[in-house]
Amino acid sequence: MSIIKVILFRYMRGEAHLQYLVLFDQLLVEFPDVKAAVAAYYDAFILLLAQEKKIVDMKRSSDYTQRISDVDNRDDRLITGIKEIINASLHHFDSATVAAAQSLALRMKAFGDIPAKSYEEEVAAIDILITDLKSTEYVQKVCRLGLMPWVQQLLSSVTEFKELLRLRNIEQSEKPNETLQDIRNQIEPLYRKMIGAIDAASFIDTEGKYTEFIKRLNTQVTYFNDHNHRPARKNIKTANVEPISVQQYTGKAITPIPLVRFEGSELSFAKDFTLIYKNNVNRGVATIGIVGKGIYTGKIVVTFNIE
Repeated sequence: MSIIKVILFRYMRGEAHLQYLVLFDQLLVEFPDVKAAVAAYYDAFILLLAQEKKIVDMKRSSDYTQRISDVDNRDDRLITGIKEIINASLHHFDSATVAAAQSLALRMKAFGDIPAKSYEEEVAAIDILITDLKSTEYVQKVCRLGLMPWVQQLLSSVTEFKELLRLRNIEQSEKPNETLQDIRNQIEPLYRKMIGAIDAASFIDTEGKYTEFIKRLNTQVTYFNDHNHRPARKNIKTANVEPISVQQYTGKAITPIPLVRFEGSELSFAKDFTLIYKNNVNRGVATIGIVGKGIYTGKIVVTFNIE
């Protein structure tokens, strides 16, 4: 039975994976007797660790990374500004303006916290939000609150954001050498061999040379497992979906976002689920496929009427 706890590498992203292995190496250097027990594997381990660090640093230092972060912050500020104008308009003296703000506030709520989403989720949410705000249903309300310049600026910003993501993906795909996954497929089995050697040596250790090392390594294993563990996946088929009201025919695609609750909690579009629309242009019965995302799996199909 292993004395050293099992590290859950499969839950780790690139930087966390590297950080743990660097800490492991630092402990080996600090405890020469333990390092001697893994001498047969150490040189190969160090070589792979250096390669992994080089790839991670390359991703981190991409010319596009900072630009993507800057544009993402701009998108977040624009979303926040739009929300603040809508919220302020809820207290407007003009009842028609208040009504427009109430409608837009309800629509914005359906998207959840857009700035908190991943890059891909945020882009998907903003694309649909812009389409909605410029649609026949909402455009007059948007203009009434003076939001159209904000919407246009958000469209320009998210277009730039998507282009930067595309260019960074091209840049990374053109680097032919080993990928992070290639390195991980080599270094993780090597790490497990090293742990096996340390465990075996610790069983015959009568002087306690391994005790402190194992104690400190297990502390790190617990920390990384706790902070990188992903919760169990849940089937969205058991969620409750609020019925969608009748939509008015506009001649264009109609894309309502249904309210989805799972075990009493409201799920967030683009983060917890994505949507697939069918027959959502002409009058009649339209279909929405609600597809689980992230920790949610499965699919629900709901309908709404276009009149």
